[in-house]
Amino acid sequence: MRFRFLALLLFPTLFTACEPGLESGPRVDLIGSSRFSTADRRLTKPADTVAVKMFAEADDSPLTRLTITAEYGPVPEPIVYPSTTAEIDKLPPFTYTYLDSVLNPAGNTTTQVALQHVLSSRTTSGLEVWRYQATDEKGRTGVRSLRLRFSRPDSTQAYHSYTVPVQIPNAFANRSFLALREGLVFPKFSVHKLAANQAIVDLVYLPQRRTGAPTLATALDDTLNLKWSTRRATLIRSTSLTAATFATTATAAAFTTAFTQGTAFTPRATSTGPLVKGQVIAFQTPAPDSKYGLILVQDIITTGIRSLVLEVRISR
Repeated sequence: MRFRFLALLLFPTLFTACEPGLESGPRVDLIGSSRFSTADRRLTKPADTVAVKMFAEADDSPLTRLTITAEYGPVPEPIVYPSTTAEIDKLPPFTYTYLDSVLNPAGNTTTQVALQHVLSSRTTSGLEVWRYQATDEKGRTGVRSLRLRFSRPDSTQAYHSYTVPVQIPNAFANRSFLALREGLVFPKFSVHKLAANQAIVDLVYLPQRRTGAPTLATALDDTLNLKWSTRRATLIRSTSLTAATFATTATAAAFTTAFTQGTAFTPRATSTGPLVKGQVIAFQTPAPDSKYGLILVQDIITTGIRSLVLEVRISR
């Protein structure tokens, strides 16, 4: 028997009870501890951090594929909510694939896989169902799911807001790629070959080459060297707003004004340059559904995983 590690995997220590299937195939379990979640949860804040550890095992056939998906219902981006429950029920859920990994297709003998996954939950009200699935060489699958529900008290306000950490991208599992409207933060493994995720990324944490100072760059910034089929043309501008004036800027018209009165960053309009705590950035997402908004650099974390804590406000 051979145990398989991916770049983001750790060996499990404690297992949840296994639910045997009606036919043979991979067994998938979520591993419980004080840190790792195994049970469905009701979350209390947008972009909450949830850690999951998964273990998959096959008996008579090697494991060939590992996938992670999240189904959002309704969609993860902010919406104007219908007046009736029946109308809400008609809104179709949307699924993103966060990981689709082939496990050594040539001469593969892997029968066990362990994965540690730290996710950032949805920022809008609704349900998200995370599914961890393993497939063996015979095409049989095993899956475990985790349901996370979040309800906002301010779902009908004129703008959408959330606070989220964006991490330096020097590890494959660091969450460094931000989709502004949805508030989803993707790790590198979720945008490496997954075009649907690439297409919604607005900003990326980019440390300066010489100093390591934190910056944010749009997907069009050539310094990122992204070989994506679609790079989102988000625009960013510098503003004179402070943390205090950011707190009182709360209308779509005010977001638009902040952007039009802002100035392009230099020497590249696609990069903020070194960021400082309390700095406010204005942005415009691309057409056809263009939105204006503001980003406050709430904090700059320099210990552990270097991160930018961003507070985002975006018009609906």
